Amino acid sequence: MTSKIDQIYDPLSASNPVHILGIKVVETPVLEVRFDDGLTARIDFSDVIKRSRWFHTLSVPTTFADVEVVNDGRALQWITGADYCADALRILADEQAKTKRKSA
Repeated sequence: MTSKIDQIYDPLSASNPVHILGIKVVETPVLEVRFDDGLTARIDFSDVIKRSRWFHTLSVPTTFADVEVVNDGRALQWITGADYCADALRILADEQAKTKRKSA
């Protein structure tokens, strides 16, 4: 039996699309993100930055910190134009939380 805490957010089966209510830069490359479904999570963008040329500039602290919530809470966007949709961000938060629990 899978507990709710072990489930990964699925935008296709969610009753409402998730929205980002707020963000806080913890340190490069970690954001604390508050979602409208009640989750607040620290999300580490290290792997995203390493594997994508689109996000590589976010390794610079001043660039990483220049982020805002856009599209009525449906995405994040950085000054460079890099963006991350709320659904993908929520999935990333769940995946990172699941990995943390397994390694603890």
